[in-house]
Amino acid sequence: MADPFLIDAHCHLDEVSRRGVSVEQALSNAHRSGVHQVVTSGDGLPDSREACRLAELHEEVFFTVGWHPMNGRPPTDSEVEELRQLLSHPKALAVGEIGLDYLQRPGGVVTPPEIQKEMFAMMLALAAELQLPAVIHLRQAHSELLEVLDCHPAVPAMLHCFSGDEGFAAAAIERGLMCSFAGNVTFRSARELKSALAVVPSELLLLETDAPFLTPEPHRGQVNQPAMLRTTAAWVALHRAECLEAVAGAVTQNLRRFLDIPLA
Repeated sequence: MADPFLIDAHCHLDEVSRRGVSVEQALSNAHRSGVHQVVTSGDGLPDSREACRLAELHEEVFFTVGWHPMNGRPPTDSEVEELRQLLSHPKALAVGEIGLDYLQRPGGVVTPPEIQKEMFAMMLALAAELQLPAVIHLRQAHSELLEVLDCHPAVPAMLHCFSGDEGFAAAAIERGLMCSFAGNVTFRSARELKSALAVVPSELLLLETDAPFLTPEPHRGQVNQPAMLRTTAAWVALHRAECLEAVAGAVTQNLRRFLDIPLA
C-alpha cells in the first residue's frame, strides 16, 4: 500500500531555516515522510514576502499572507495595498495569520485588545473583499474571537493550532470553522486538546505542524519540520480509533476544499 498523502496546513519555513534546517532539506525530509505539499505562513509584510518567494522557488510550497495580532498596530494604507498585491499571487491561498492573542508575556509588550480587534476586523474585511478564507491565530481570547468572527460570517475560517476545550470545539463546529491540530495535541499534558479532538467531525478536521514550533512527541527537543506531520497524523488516528490512511485522506481532502490547493 502506498504511503498516505499529507499536506502541512500551516508552518513557517523561514523560521525552520533560521533554526538550522534548510528549506530544501525540510522539503526533502517531508517528501520522504509522505508530506508532499506545504502551506507556509506570513505574519506581516516581511514574512509574507518571504513566503511568496519560497512558493515561487518550490513547486510544492503555497503561502498565506497575514498581519499577526502581535504586530502592535494596524497596517497603514500602503501596507494594506501590498498585502492585497501579495494575495493576488496565484499561490497565495488565504489571509493569515490573523486573530487575537491575549497571552500575557513576562516583560513583553502585548498589543492592546482593542487594537487587536481592529486589526483582526480589517484583515477579515480584506479576506471578504478578495473572497479568500482566513487562517486564525488564537490565544486566550476565545469568546472575543467568536464575537469578531460572528460579525464576518461570510469568511470561511480555519483555527490554526487549535486551542481550547471540548466546549470551544462545539462552538467552532456550530460555526463550521475548520479545526487544525498541531503537534501539541500529542503532549501528555494536553488533556483539553485531546477532548476537543475527539468531538471534531472528520469534515472539519485539519492537521499542521506549525513548524518549527510545537514538535510532537516523541521528537520534542528537535526542530519541528513538515516531515513530522506524519507523526502527529499517526497519533491522531490512534486517538480517534481510525486508520492513518483514513485520517490522512480526510484532512487532505478537507484542506484542498478549504484552500483550493491543486493536486500535486
